[in-house]
Amino acid sequence: MVHSTAEVVAQHERLENERLQLLKSIHDQSGNAYRLENRKGLNFLQNKYNQIVISQREARRGPWTDPLSILPFDIWVHIIEEIVDDGWGSSYRVIYNMILVSKQWKDAIVRIPQFWTQISIEVGFAESEVLQRITTALYLSGDQALTLDIERPIGRDLYDGCHALLAPHSARIRRITFRQTYLSSSWSGSGAISLYQILLSLLPLPNLQDLRLSDSNFTEDQWGILESMPRIRFLEGGVLPLSIVKHVSLVNLETLAVSGRADELFILMTYLPRLRRLTIMDPSRSVWGWEDDAEVPSDGYRVPPPEQPLALEVLTWQKRDASRLQELLGCSPRLKQLTLWTSWKTLGLALGDVNKLPFLSNTSVNMQWVNSGDKFSSSTVTQNTSIRELSLNFTYCEYKSTKEYQIEQDTNISQLIHSWLPTLEQVDTLSILVGSQRIIPFTFLSSLRYLRVLHLVGAGFDDNSEFPELTLNALEDLRLNHPLQCYNDFLSSLRCPSLLLLILQIMDFNHATNMTLRLPSLQFPRLSSLYWKIPQAKLEISPHMALKSISFSNGASQAAGDFCTYLILRPRDFPSLETVKFYQFPEWDLLFLMLERRNFLLDQSISKITKVFVPTTLGLVLKEPLTSLLGGQFTNRLSNHELSISGMGEIYFDKSLPGCHWCCLSMQACSSPVISMPYPLSLSSIWSEDRAELPIVNPDPPLADHILDWLSQRQTRYDKWKASAEDFNLWTRERVCGSHELDSAFIFSEFSTSNPSSYRSVATATLESVFD
Repeated sequence: MVHSTAEVVAQHERLENERLQLLKSIHDQSGNAYRLENRKGLNFLQNKYNQIVISQREARRGPWTDPLSILPFDIWVHIIEEIVDDGWGSSYRVIYNMILVSKQWKDAIVRIPQFWTQISIEVGFAESEVLQRITTALYLSGDQALTLDIERPIGRDLYDGCHALLAPHSARIRRITFRQTYLSSSWSGSGAISLYQILLSLLPLPNLQDLRLSDSNFTEDQWGILESMPRIRFLEGGVLPLSIVKHVSLVNLETLAVSGRADELFILMTYLPRLRRLTIMDPSRSVWGWEDDAEVPSDGYRVPPPEQPLALEVLTWQKRDASRLQELLGCSPRLKQLTLWTSWKTLGLALGDVNKLPFLSNTSVNMQWVNSGDKFSSSTVTQNTSIRELSLNFTYCEYKSTKEYQIEQDTNISQLIHSWLPTLEQVDTLSILVGSQRIIPFTFLSSLRYLRVLHLVGAGFDDNSEFPELTLNALEDLRLNHPLQCYNDFLSSLRCPSLLLLILQIMDFNHATNMTLRLPSLQFPRLSSLYWKIPQAKLEISPHMALKSISFSNGASQAAGDFCTYLILRPRDFPSLETVKFYQFPEWDLLFLMLERRNFLLDQSISKITKVFVPTTLGLVLKEPLTSLLGGQFTNRLSNHELSISGMGEIYFDKSLPGCHWCCLSMQACSSPVISMPYPLSLSSIWSEDRAELPIVNPDPPLADHILDWLSQRQTRYDKWKASAEDFNLWTRERVCGSHELDSAFIFSEFSTSNPSSYRSVATATLESVFD
């Protein structure tokens, strides 16, 4: 039966009025719930309220229509392709989740070959699981071109099994990407296999077009493997000797990094007619690139630049001797992106040519070969209207600590900023990096009228500097990574009426513990997203009317707990807040109290919090009530004590109870044993040692006395955790077990919850269904 729009609107209004009346009745009875008969009546009202919320949610969703049934099939396939090809070797995770949508989706997905063309070899997984995924992908991809992602270090046993499956399909491989993981070599099993050995085992690769290397210390002879890749177009992550380019046919190559004399560079171009992206480095360059490079041959002959303009669009110059840089810039009019690693003197000479490039939109300058006496002196520089993104990196100016050297570098930086940046009329993205508290003349920012994105890392002021008021009308994205003592005055000096995103980081963690950072609100009236990445520092909270999302990084437990406490007391100070992200486990009692307070207010001008991000999957005792609260429903949950750090400590520090660290903190069960340690291990820092006192603010709206009492005892609960941790210091728990999906935040929201499905079982089920 089809209802008219008027009928639907009337039904929505009726449900909303009924919901508000029930909510008021629930508030009226909450104060008398200590009597059993009153509690039963309150439960009846809450259950009725939940049914109305469910009805409203279903009405907002409307009738579910499967995109697979209403979209043309080829459009549906294209949409899924866009989602699946993430470029990071984890498409199988997306595919396996989509298979779980419905039987129709599963049947469609397994018969589309292009969904299965990305093959991943990941370390840290069981060999049988990796081989099973590869077998599935090879079978379901048919004769489609393949993309191969390989994580390193990888053990020979695992790779031998993978190679046996892949070798017959080497002609199908179009792209190979190697990724270096942070795992130690102990994860690689019986002997790690080198990158060169992996490539050699896959030869020939007649159709390989894209090779991305995590690192490669190939000898000149080893680079000869490129002869078995005649169609190679993109080569990233490896540095070729120029001699290889001369002797191996690479006519299709579009991306290349080479080492050699710049004088040979112009000869190189005759061998690479399609080259678009070039990186040139010094031969045998050390980490800091201090070796000299004789650019002029012994016979004195210099190869002239080509008569015809080059087709280069992206250039990275990382050579100490830049005597031919200006010539290269002069014959590369199509350059769109330029990265320079250079000295102050060379930069001053090159800026005139840089500003003349008509299509240059992205420029990065890294000061590397900087010695005492190297001074910046700029010639006449014309105005530039093409550069949009600019990055300045002064971190390599930090290796001499004499006062004279530091003054000299500060002078060079100041002259560069004042002479060049005012000529860049259209810059909208600016990044400045320095390695320590380098003095930056920030007043120049006011001249950048179109600046939308600003990243400042390490920049500071001397002790006697005043912070001038800076008005940046167009700024929308501000990311700061400063010494903490600079923050309060600097933030107070800013006026950013359009700012939407603010990310705050700290350079020196050792000075953050006992400091408090003030976040002014009047200067940022439209701020909608705040990312707090300052471990152990205190956050002085003030109202923000437009803030919709706030994130707390790993280690920022005190700021996260303080914020939840503040929201319990004064939810009206953040009326637009909808999303809270925790990259470390929150204090669950504070989170639940905050959601129960905010999401059932009578004041409808205050938005509900509908999304909470946590580091990993949660046990059902947390997941189910959390999901209900985010959906606006009343729910039963564990007591405040059981959710608190003192209650969790009773389980965490019980040596007789198994469980890994993450399972204990997320209230899941696992069989990981408690481990005896030969030396003391501190666990008290999982939550901050210095709990903030209860904010001296009047609750608005009024708050029940028993909740105020609970909040006031927060320090006592931490003291109990700390005392238990000290008794437990010769024991520890495994950090994580297989129940957790690493490196991803799990989303709990009104309409969707994370589905922590086991990819192992899904892969097995898929494989079995294919071959049955």
